Amino acid sequence: MKRSREETVELPQDFAEKHIDTFVKGCHHILGVDPSLYDALLSKDFQLFLKREQPPMDLNHHFIKLASSILAQQISGAAANSVKNKLMAYYGGHFPTYQEVVETFHKKDVQELRDCGLSARKVQYLESLANYFNDNEKAIEALFEQDNEEIASQLVANIKGIGPWSAKMFLVTSLERMDVFAADDLGIARGCSKYLDCRPEILKELMSKRVQGKTKRSKIVHKKKNWKIYDEDIVEKCGEMFAPYRSIFMFILWRLSSTNIDALAKREKDFVAK
Repeated sequence: MKRSREETVELPQDFAEKHIDTFVKGCHHILGVDPSLYDALLSKDFQLFLKREQPPMDLNHHFIKLASSILAQQISGAAANSVKNKLMAYYGGHFPTYQEVVETFHKKDVQELRDCGLSARKVQYLESLANYFNDNEKAIEALFEQDNEEIASQLVANIKGIGPWSAKMFLVTSLERMDVFAADDLGIARGCSKYLDCRPEILKELMSKRVQGKTKRSKIVHKKKNWKIYDEDIVEKCGEMFAPYRSIFMFILWRLSSTNIDALAKREKDFVAK
């Protein structure tokens, strides 16, 4: 049954009890803005936001999250898992700390990392990440108390192999920030297209609020032409409707676009230190 935007809805108790409190609070906010998202929100659990035993949220936890992003770039999930297992075996059965990685480079044991399946470029990226954490512990702890934009910009500027998208995903998956939005992501653009096409009144409102000279063309292209690409500033404004819980809306848009967000959750779980 399709729900209207004016309808008042509540989350099922079992759904709320399975997910972390900040996520549940955000879901209530999302449905308060647009109750018609109820079915998309409740179609299945959100793996990244389920309640589970959390590891200490220390610098090494954050290092592992960023390292996992680097190691998994441009390879399949199975290949990334193989690299992770070999790396853990080399370090005695656990994912290395940034101090251990730094020590590996001090001993010039680079070939051992290559033998774990890391490309030469990813070895450089891992060294850059480990050195950044090792040399700037206090500064990084202070940085992670700052706003999202500052954190993302500093990570991109200081760590080889971490781009804007990886930095934004880190904000969500490691720092558990609930107001992150990647308007330039293909899945988000496709999901937003589906969302706005079904809600012409919202699109009309967003278009009316555009400021001349402030439009931002989307860089996304697709060959099939089976969905409309909206300009990036429209996608951003659509996300702003759900602040300060844009992270949750972002996951809903991925769900609407049939993007496999569970693969992201599995990758995060696979790289948790043991």
